[in-house]
Amino acid sequence: MEMTFEQAEASLSQERKAYLARLMWEKSTLPDDLTEPEKVFCFGLYALEEYEERSAIRRYFEP
Repeated sequence: MEMTFEQAEASLSQERKAYLARLMWEKSTLPDDLTEPEKVFCFGLYALEEYEERSAIRRYFEP
């Protein structure tokens, strides 16, 4: 089943999104055991960083 970024985002907890967003922000290595929604979410953040505005990632882990 293919999943959109929005579907992946909606399926993850706020804590998990914050954790993954911080890893992406810090350019850290992602865990090997990511679920399909987590992979889609991280790819979406990568695309956001590369093609739009990197600082938008911060909204997931800053109040």
